Amino acid sequence: MNLHASFLKRVGLENSGQVQFEDLERILKAFSLTIPFENFGILDNKKIPLTAESLSFKILEQRRGGVCYELNPLLYYFLTENHLDVQLIQGTVYNHAEQKWSLSGTHAAILLSTDSSSYLLDSGFGTNVAQKPIPMNGEMTESATGKFRIREKSTSEGSHLLEMRLDSEQQDSWKIGYAFHADRPLNLTDLYDIQAKIHDNPDSPFNKKPLAAMRTETGVKTLSEASFSVTEDGRTEKHPLSAGEFQKMAEKEFGLQGLL
Repeated sequence: MNLHASFLKRVGLENSGQVQFEDLERILKAFSLTIPFENFGILDNKKIPLTAESLSFKILEQRRGGVCYELNPLLYYFLTENHLDVQLIQGTVYNHAEQKWSLSGTHAAILLSTDSSSYLLDSGFGTNVAQKPIPMNGEMTESATGKFRIREKSTSEGSHLLEMRLDSEQQDSWKIGYAFHADRPLNLTDLYDIQAKIHDNPDSPFNKKPLAAMRTETGVKTLSEASFSVTEDGRTEKHPLSAGEFQKMAEKEFGLQGLL
């Protein structure tokens, strides 16, 4: 299908023809500011097909968001349509609160190759998205989110680590975002396996309570069933929600209608 024009319209960018590598930073930033990371489809137990057509309908036409196995495949289909050399890859997020790996193999990201270099792309890592390609050679990249780098290190969960220093946490040391396999492309069957785990596994972090989160020009905003939070310059303002306010806030701040 042709989703080029509708994708650019959804993220608020002008259609200037075929996308080039130089356009990716602008596209990734726009994606992070317009399409929320949200799990409402999971809570409704809607296991949609992870095809270009289905994801386009949900995210571009219905103006919903999604989680990693929806957001990054949509970006992958868009980039493939623009003849960029990309493949989906599999990873495992590190849970810093519990000091262990989260549910194994349940993160999907993108590896992009050019004539001279390779890069990690990710629009599905909640608000911890780099908003630009991250070089696979270990070179640090920096954005409004923080600093990011890739380190080649073999672990039980992959061949490489995404490491980050988030501005929102005002931290001085690198911490692991996730491990990933750079040499194991994901196919559609693999994506459905990730979808099933996130929907059904008791250890999934996304099948219990509603969540919506998105980058802003100056920080992040996050919606839970009990509160709406805005973080700017490392400072967070948290606003409790009364009964009935959740849906209104989802519509006002994230453009999400008719959720629950």
